[in-house]
Amino acid sequence: MNYQIRFLLLILSLFLIKSCTKKSDLSCHIYDKNGFIKADGKFKGNQFIDTIYVYKENDNDIYNDHFDTFIIIDSSKNNYFYGTEIVEEKNSHKLFSKGVYRFKKSSNPKESYNSKLKTGLFVFFNRNGSVHSKKIYQIKGDSSYIMK
Repeated sequence: MNYQIRFLLLILSLFLIKSCTKKSDLSCHIYDKNGFIKADGKFKGNQFIDTIYVYKENDNDIYNDHFDTFIIIDSSKNNYFYGTEIVEEKNSHKLFSKGVYRFKKSSNPKESYNSKLKTGLFVFFNRNGSVHSKKIYQIKGDSSYIMK
C-alpha cells in the first residue's frame, strides 16, 4: 500500500511539473498569396504583442532588399492596438522612416494585420539623418488620409 501511494504521488508530481512548465507558442506568421511570409510576430488573444517583423512583398522588389521593417507594438485601447513602424537601412541601421499604425483587434491574426492604417505623424529621413519630409495621417472610418 505504501508503494502505491508513493507511485501515485510520483505520477501526480510529474503531471504537475509538466503542466507548469508547458510553454505556449505565440508565434504567428502571415503569408502572402504566393506563400511567402509577409509578416511574423507574437499574437495573443485578439492582438499582436511585442514586435511584428515585416518582409518584402515580392522577390523582384529591389527597394525593400536594402531595408529592415518592423512594427513595435506599444499600446492597446478599446477595439484597437497601436504600433510604431521603423524602417532602417540593413547595413548602416540608419533610420529611413518612422510612424504609427492602428490595427483592429481580431481573433484572426491575418485580419488584424491587414487592418493596419497609418495615423499621426510619419517622418522620412535623408541619408545624413536630417528630416526629408513629414506627413500627418488621420483615420476616418476604415481609411487613412493625409492631413494638409
